[in-house]
Amino acid sequence: MSAATEPETLIRYDGISPGAGIWGYTQANFLVAVPGRNAKESAILMNEPAGKYLIAESGLGDTPVNREAVLKAIGQAWYPVLVASGGDIPSIVTVSRAFLDDHPEVAEAVRQATR
Repeated sequence: MSAATEPETLIRYDGISPGAGIWGYTQANFLVAVPGRNAKESAILMNEPAGKYLIAESGLGDTPVNREAVLKAIGQAWYPVLVASGGDIPSIVTVSRAFLDDHPEVAEAVRQATR
């Protein structure tokens, strides 16, 4: 599923990367294509404290399928903010409890998307 921030902007979820858990993260991959810019592959790394928090806030069981749903919702909420700001899309976005404290709208978007 893709999200658009303007008619031609594409935010495509490309799935989970296996093996990132050995570092204490769950990783999801996205492609962000903005008109007039090169398409950018970007990964969201969600650390364990953020993952446990978002799973609990969403009322979901802590399963790989639910973590994937949470990561997909994070990307669909956060990449449009980055695109709208006009800045570069980072190769890696680390989502921690501090990130969620700074961006409560992302946590709220996850709650809404996983209901």
